[in-house]
Amino acid sequence: MDDRSVKRLQGLADIRENPIMRGLILPALSGWQQSVIAPEMPRLQPVVRSMMTALVSSLLETTADPGDIKLARIAAIKKFVRRNFRNPALTVDEVVAYSFLSRRALYYLFEDEGLQVSGHIRALRTLEALELLAEATSWKRSLTDIAGASGFTSLQAMRRAVRELTGLSLVDAQEKPELLRTRAAELRKLTGL
Repeated sequence: MDDRSVKRLQGLADIRENPIMRGLILPALSGWQQSVIAPEMPRLQPVVRSMMTALVSSLLETTADPGDIKLARIAAIKKFVRRNFRNPALTVDEVVAYSFLSRRALYYLFEDEGLQVSGHIRALRTLEALELLAEATSWKRSLTDIAGASGFTSLQAMRRAVRELTGLSLVDAQEKPELLRTRAAELRKLTGL
């Protein structure tokens, strides 16, 4: 930092009142020692760094390096998708509206990720369907019910997604529980869960 930036920081009021600090950084930092979050800290470190960069650049009234903000944006969008994938109305357009990005900007944001946003939604729905199929009481539920509970708009959409993402048919998934668990673990790794 140059002298001008340091003086500007020194002249600021209580930094805890900054909206980025209050809304993002303090909640993240206050929970990092909790037993649930501590194992995740190595993975979350780039996100915390992105949040700190956003805070400092807002305090200094300078633009942050877009690469530093990118990880925080991706994490926020993935969290939104994880919370809402069971809703059949969740589409890329919904994510665009949530993120305040254009479709093209959203595409470029996820270009280095394993899956684009639509693929991430589909993979989470497929994983949910596989987990529901693996339950001991799954024979009591219809496949249409499982498709709806997983966020698919139809049984056909679920069949297609399971086939494309796991290589299994629904019959294989139901009759080969060990293979189903293996493919679900691979899908969990792909989605970062």
